[in-house]
Amino acid sequence: MPSREDITYFGAGPASLPTDVLKTAASALVDYNDTGLGLAEHSHRSELATGIVNTAKADLAKYLDIPDSYEILFMQGGGSAEFSATVYNLVGVWVERRKQKILSELGIKEGQQIPEDDLIRELHKTVDVELKMDYLFTGSWSLKASQEAARLMGAEHVNVAADARKANDGKFGKIPEESSWKLSKNAAMVYYCDNETVDGVEFPAFPKVLEPKGGADDPIVVADMSSNILSRRIPIQNFSAIFFGAQKNLGSTGITVVIIKKDLLPPKVAAPAPSLLRKLGLPIGPIVLAYETIAKNNSLYNTLSIFE
Repeated sequence: MPSREDITYFGAGPASLPTDVLKTAASALVDYNDTGLGLAEHSHRSELATGIVNTAKADLAKYLDIPDSYEILFMQGGGSAEFSATVYNLVGVWVERRKQKILSELGIKEGQQIPEDDLIRELHKTVDVELKMDYLFTGSWSLKASQEAARLMGAEHVNVAADARKANDGKFGKIPEESSWKLSKNAAMVYYCDNETVDGVEFPAFPKVLEPKGGADDPIVVADMSSNILSRRIPIQNFSAIFFGAQKNLGSTGITVVIIKKDLLPPKVAAPAPSLLRKLGLPIGPIVLAYETIAKNNSLYNTLSIFE
């Protein structure tokens, strides 16, 4: 039988981990820091768990040069859950911002009341006409993300800003020229997968057309970096949100990391009330996928796998 030293592993799923790390982890499962209990046995609400979360956040912030204007969240469900979470959360941000814009245009000042029916009518009209989520199809993962968005919100709200298959004889394998992208004005988000493992496609750099210019109309850019995070330096401040599963480059399966601008979280932007979303015909996401909830609870809203 081969030993670990004999194996060179190129699997695209769970990554190989350094043997020293595994030995330390194995010891911690039996007795963590001389507490008499293994790491997986300690409460996720304990001081010990909070310390692990805070240390992990600080380490990631250091390695990726994440500024204080971003929040780091630890979640569950892998990248596939984030296909849904990004939609629920960023459409919520879009709705709340449009609500505030409508109130401003109607001359409603803070503290003043407006007939709810009037607000709902105007907001419903805005949602029907303007709500778009842009997706760049460069491989199977971005395609799956867009399919989930269409399932949750309706295909009429999903804009295919680029489809690599049209530039590559019906197959993935090439990123279309940015000049051909058909981006929406003020989309709820522009979504792409930075490295499509199945199709062998990786963006060489952050897209020029999506670079922020410092204005209110800068695009909300979301990237799936599950397979290439920590493999190179990235311009964090160009992104509104990044997510990645831990299992490829960080550790074992079970944790998903979200890095998101604090401007997209309370108190900057409050999530719309569930009653408002119902009246607009928009879905309400599970609370465990709500970035606001996870941030408020320092990623410990529900039982988190601190063995990571």
